[in-house]
Amino acid sequence: MILRAEALEIIAYLKTDPGRFVSLPEISRRAGGRVRFEESPGWARNLMSPLLDAGLIEVNARGHYRVPARVEPHVSAKLATPAPHKSGAKIVGGDYFPTSNRPRIVEGDYFPTTD
Repeated sequence: MILRAEALEIIAYLKTDPGRFVSLPEISRRAGGRVRFEESPGWARNLMSPLLDAGLIEVNARGHYRVPARVEPHVSAKLATPAPHKSGAKIVGGDYFPTSNRPRIVEGDYFPTTD
């Protein structure tokens, strides 16, 4: 569904307080601004029906609207914690720098000879 800019303004306003139902005049006033509300107080009325049909907003018995509460999938603790990084390095006492078996530079000899 392609939404118009006005519909996106309505959805963005309703997302500022997702659990609260808001009346149509308040949506018209706050989503479009004061000047637009004074020019056409019911500008949002025609946009609400397509948003309801698409399931992007909900309406209660009093005619107030809100963004539907989305149920977040439960993430288990096992998936939420990252797996520990396995390394060959060991921390011994206060030595936090692991040793390696790579050739080392000794006394300025940058190109060690291979025997």
